[in-house]
Amino acid sequence: MNTKTVVTANELPQDVLDAIDSGHTIEAIKRLRSTTGLGLANAKVLVDTAARRRRVHRPHPALASEGAMSSGLTKLLSLLALVALGYYLWMQ
Repeated sequence: MNTKTVVTANELPQDVLDAIDSGHTIEAIKRLRSTTGLGLANAKVLVDTAARRRRVHRPHPALASEGAMSSGLTKLLSLLALVALGYYLWMQ
């Protein structure tokens, strides 16, 4: 095991960030622990914090595509039209 190194979620090694970006959280924790000598709990907290911060800047893949957005909007508008029609018929 390497000597312990002080590291924050803002300054993780690039290989750890690559694992986070790939969605491999456990691999990121393993890499961070082997590089820094941190314990499991501390490494997990740092990786989870970095993952949350990095996801803020990246939209979810399902939401990023225009097809998904237009499909969701179409479903919402269809539902609203159905509700409006039901309300209209109920008021008659």
